Amino acid sequence: MREVKFDKPSSAPAAAAPDRQRQMRRGTKRMLFVLLGVLVLAVSVAGFYFTSDVFDERARVMVASRPIAAGETLSFTDFGYDEAVVGSIPHLPWTADAPYRFEGMVALVTIPAGTLVRDDMFVAAETVPVGVELETVVPLDLSLATGTLFEGDTVLLIDPGAEPVEGDPGRPRRVVRETELTNFDGTQMQLFVSPEEWAQWESLLAEVGGTLMAMDLGIGADAGETARRLDSVWLGQWSEAVEEADRAAVEAAGTAAAAPGDLEVVVPLDTSLSPSGVVEGDTVLLIDPGAEPLAGDPGRPRTVIGTLRLENYSNGQMRMFAPPEEWLYWQSLPDVLGAAPQVLPVTEGTDVNDTVARLNALWRSAWQEAQTATAS
Repeated sequence: MREVKFDKPSSAPAAAAPDRQRQMRRGTKRMLFVLLGVLVLAVSVAGFYFTSDVFDERARVMVASRPIAAGETLSFTDFGYDEAVVGSIPHLPWTADAPYRFEGMVALVTIPAGTLVRDDMFVAAETVPVGVELETVVPLDLSLATGTLFEGDTVLLIDPGAEPVEGDPGRPRRVVRETELTNFDGTQMQLFVSPEEWAQWESLLAEVGGTLMAMDLGIGADAGETARRLDSVWLGQWSEAVEEADRAAVEAAGTAAAAPGDLEVVVPLDTSLSPSGVVEGDTVLLIDPGAEPLAGDPGRPRTVIGTLRLENYSNGQMRMFAPPEEWLYWQSLPDVLGAAPQVLPVTEGTDVNDTVARLNALWRSAWQEAQTATAS
């Protein structure tokens, strides 16, 4: 019987198995490292995306939306915003209502478009002269104010008037205008206005004696109605004061100028031809004011009817004592002329006759031209 021999199994396959396992573990590790790298990268990108705003130092800041010249009056539309890293650079943060802060203000400097805006670039228009403007200071008397007045309050400005005195009728207190207190320090206003308005203010202040009165309005009061009623009351008070001054002047004059048999007459005089007025002691031309020609009425020319020295004269009236015939002339003169006689002062040394002749000739010529125009 043949002996069969079996070979021992080779050890090579058994050795290959651990190698394959090691290769598999290395491949798995590489794959895991790759996946881990991808995961880290994804987390980094996501983290940067979600946290980038935290580290972004840019901010919205207010800028000029157009070039602005020094002296320009501003509107809210002149401003916009931009995003920038400004750090410690002076700037104004942007908000929706930020541009409205500068509405109506004036640029102190030239500002290129896109420039960061600062408060010190602008100033309130009423606090500095802009362009061709002049400064005027308006002193105010607050004695009519019902309470404390503040900057921005609406008030009535009032001419304080003047009491009538001998030879000067004065003037009634009256409301001049409604205004808002501007640059008001408690006693006066400081205004910057055009040369034309400056001249008006200066003339007004000279007329009222340098100071206007300021009066606040009651709650809900209408300025126009308030002014009308105040003017009416003050005019009445002034009229009474004028009458009282006239009575006092008459009483002071007494009847010393009256001769036996003389009668008293008070003659009204029209001083409209005398811009500076007339006063006691003036020598004046007494003038018939004439009448304009009308259809069917030729009228009459203005004419000098005599000369007169003003005595016992006050507030547009002259008190006279005359015999009956002269008294009747003066008493009826306004009715005859249809108006008070006009007076025109003449200076000492004037050739009265020559002046009268020239005036009468000029007035007659004007009356004739008016007649011709009416007829045509």
